[in-house]
Amino acid sequence: MKPSAARLSAIRAVSQVLTGHAVRVSDFDHDLDAHQRAFAHQLAQGTINALPKLSALLRQLLSKPIKAKEAEVQAILLTGLYQIHSMRTPDHAAVNESVNLAKQLKKTWAIKLINGCLRTFIREQASLTNNLSAAAAAAHPEWLYQAIQQQWPAQAAEILAANNQAGPMCLRVNQTRCTLTDYLAQLKTAGVGSSPTALAPQGIRLDHTLAVEQLPGFSKGLVSVQDEAAQLAASLLIVAPGQRVLDACAAPGGKACHLAESYPEAHIVARDINSERLLLVDDNARRLGLPIQIEGLNQIPSEEAESFDHILADVPCSGSGVIRRHPDIKSLRLESDLAQFHQQQLQILLDLWPKLKPGGSLLYVTCSIFEQENDRTILAFLDQQNQASVDVINESWGLATQVGRQLLPSFNGSDGLFYCRLKKAGS
Repeated sequence: MKPSAARLSAIRAVSQVLTGHAVRVSDFDHDLDAHQRAFAHQLAQGTINALPKLSALLRQLLSKPIKAKEAEVQAILLTGLYQIHSMRTPDHAAVNESVNLAKQLKKTWAIKLINGCLRTFIREQASLTNNLSAAAAAAHPEWLYQAIQQQWPAQAAEILAANNQAGPMCLRVNQTRCTLTDYLAQLKTAGVGSSPTALAPQGIRLDHTLAVEQLPGFSKGLVSVQDEAAQLAASLLIVAPGQRVLDACAAPGGKACHLAESYPEAHIVARDINSERLLLVDDNARRLGLPIQIEGLNQIPSEEAESFDHILADVPCSGSGVIRRHPDIKSLRLESDLAQFHQQQLQILLDLWPKLKPGGSLLYVTCSIFEQENDRTILAFLDQQNQASVDVINESWGLATQVGRQLLPSFNGSDGLFYCRLKKAGS
């Protein structure tokens, strides 16, 4: 394995984002050893998270923009800037490794450019940084920075700070197989620092991120990886034995599995529009030993009016509350996407509502912090459904909104999720 293999893997991940594609942990080179893989992930995710800032710095260093087809060269420069600006990499090593990457990728024309840009940045870092706009300095695109400032003026600083750090690794103990106390003891024995989460009764927050293979009993279904904010969903639907619950947007299965763990005598049905991601629900349910009925779109009955006692609608959204876990959102999401998500969310609610029994509950969930996808979507739905009313969530966590409760991404806390519970009129 060449010394630059980890950096090369990071370059490819950053290039994906620069060309408009999302990147996931599974995209990293599987030939890397654990140490190299960790470095590649740190470099790629750090660079991707800081892209609005790094790109603004790079523009000051270039006499003309780099052609779009040369995304790898741009990625080399951006990861080089990130190493100099935010990592402990010695300046000379960051420059030399960046030049070596250009050679390895047969981009010899760019060697002088890379060398010159990075050395200029080393000399003029302070003045170049002082020239950044407030949004770029906060490593956010202008529209996102302004939206956060406008909607959450008192909390904006903490939201921005939380978005710029890696999210903590949280676990959910499978209460059908283990207790929270017992699993905390297992982690202690394994030398893994941890503590109970502040919000979720089955939640554990790890002091440091580690591979799931290193978690005691993971393969035996003792725990799942899930943020504490997402673990609140199961407690907001009070399910009686024998009742039918539909998780309509279930993949990858975290909330559906938690419902099955919390209400083992209920009948849980999991669906998702993405058939490939629905396989993840099946994988998780099997590992956890949970009897979830998993249905693809071609398996849904043609007539199922008023078939479910409860429905969980964890709908597609901007992901603005989970940027620290998916930093490519900063670069790939557009302001115009909010209106599109709003319409999609409203349509999902209108499609699901006839499937809910009279007297039943629908829990609406997003991982967004913006009212256009949250309160406004619910209010638009209520305007069209006189059988629907808000069932107030009386909890101490989060902030009360017009129709629900909002958790905001917190530097030392949870992700940013929105919850609203609706009740259908009738017995």
